[in-house]
Amino acid sequence: MDKSSLAHRLRQYLTPTFPLGPSDAAEIKDIEVAAKLFDPHNDSFNTLLRKDLSVLIGRRGSGKTALLNSYRYRRYLDKYFKPNPRSAASDYRAYDFVIPIETYKHFDDMQHAVVRDANGFRPIEAIVEDWASVVTDYFFARLVAEELEAERITDAIGRLRSYLYQDEDDFKRRIREQIWGTKLLHILKRMVQRESHQGDDRLNREDALALAVEHLTVTKRRALIVFDSMDEYDIGNEAFNRTLAALIRFISNFNARQDQIRIKLVLPSEIFPEINRASANPLKDLVSVDQLSWEATELEQIAAHRFRLFLELYDPEYAIELSDLDLNKRHIVRAFWSRFFQKPHKNIYDVPEDGMTYVLRHTQLLPRQFLMILQEIIVRSHRKTGGYREFKNSAIAGAIDAMEPQIGMEILGAFSHIYPKAEDFCKPVFANFPTVFSYEELEDKWRKKGRPVARVLSPEFDTPQFCEMLVRMGIIGISRVETDRYFEGQFGYDSKDPTNIGDGHALCLHPIFSKKFNAAGNEQRKAIIPKGIVNPPQVEQD
Repeated sequence: MDKSSLAHRLRQYLTPTFPLGPSDAAEIKDIEVAAKLFDPHNDSFNTLLRKDLSVLIGRRGSGKTALLNSYRYRRYLDKYFKPNPRSAASDYRAYDFVIPIETYKHFDDMQHAVVRDANGFRPIEAIVEDWASVVTDYFFARLVAEELEAERITDAIGRLRSYLYQDEDDFKRRIREQIWGTKLLHILKRMVQRESHQGDDRLNREDALALAVEHLTVTKRRALIVFDSMDEYDIGNEAFNRTLAALIRFISNFNARQDQIRIKLVLPSEIFPEINRASANPLKDLVSVDQLSWEATELEQIAAHRFRLFLELYDPEYAIELSDLDLNKRHIVRAFWSRFFQKPHKNIYDVPEDGMTYVLRHTQLLPRQFLMILQEIIVRSHRKTGGYREFKNSAIAGAIDAMEPQIGMEILGAFSHIYPKAEDFCKPVFANFPTVFSYEELEDKWRKKGRPVARVLSPEFDTPQFCEMLVRMGIIGISRVETDRYFEGQFGYDSKDPTNIGDGHALCLHPIFSKKFNAAGNEQRKAIIPKGIVNPPQVEQD
């Protein structure tokens, strides 16, 4: 096989060990492979690929990086699929020049440069100005280097290069060495200066920005600057909170005045309340914000798209049978998976459930969680059957048992900067506790078992903080509906402002945390199903 072929490169990511590929989009370094794995069907991505959106928030594992990376797939769109934009506002095909500002490479250095003295107070307007300088200078440098490499050196590019060095001092030089890196600096220094750009031909930032826009317009291109997610953001650091608020304001102001160049920022929704409080004017700064969340069918579409690609590589004969299935249609997607989940799965109460429903209700409707469980099911079933055409119930149960602790730890880890003692508080409260309970029962157990722990670890942490933590993390939800088979719970993990709980609320524990915290089940012997997985009455007919 030609090692340069797409099929060969797909095999580097879709393997018998990881049949659905990496659950983290950042691990897919091959852009063409990433484009091929990208699912064109889901509405969650399509509705967020739009020009008016400046700030995107989403949970860890929700696919924020995959969404942003999709802007780089433009040249492969018509080659592999032709997704139809859901609205005229879509900017899916809008950008020819995409500059990713990755957290661990660039953003951290930028933020430290903007903070300067963490112990000194600076007006937010001054911090906004620093962000404008750091971000636009980096953009100009990347644009000049790109055009130099492509031999598209216009007068505007020459003048932009001069602008970058006209007021350089030791502080700027150190910052640029950190942020730009030696490779970019080397490319820029190779550019020969024109005599007309020496001396008093000085520019301010607005002039330079106008030149960049002029050049992009002449070359018929648009540019996008992308700030990838900060999963490890230290929300307890007040100086960093202010710089983040200033960055959001800078982006909001910049995008309001620019069309040829746009900036998009991705933030973890786990810390959105703290971000909101850090903003000096949230009604002004946070108007172009939207959240990435998922429906169960969309997760099934993503996985079906990847699994069909896997079968094309490892079971091509069976893949031919699936090739004509239209994964845009929800009933077709469920029919796709019913080929593999062939028998009802019995839960811990010995009650039969649809296999896909059983898997989905052990997630918080996040792609990474869902893919992790499905991959484990596929691998375990292959060990038993030698093929990929049937998922065994023993493999389903084993996969849930193996992946639940990892998923639970990732959720706890995502909130670690806000609730570092969450597990210490939850374990004594939920040990031998029912999975369906009242607010009063929860409060009573907290007083007896949780509060003594809190007095030692975090004396200011009491019932209101404990309940807010449980709701924000999606550990507990409000029990809304009881059916013949389930208690349906409404969980707040997809809400920017989760519902407060209090006296009179009927509550339930999310399935991910039942075993982790050693809960006792419930007298009715009914499983918990988060709202949005399926309509429970329909499950009876599956």
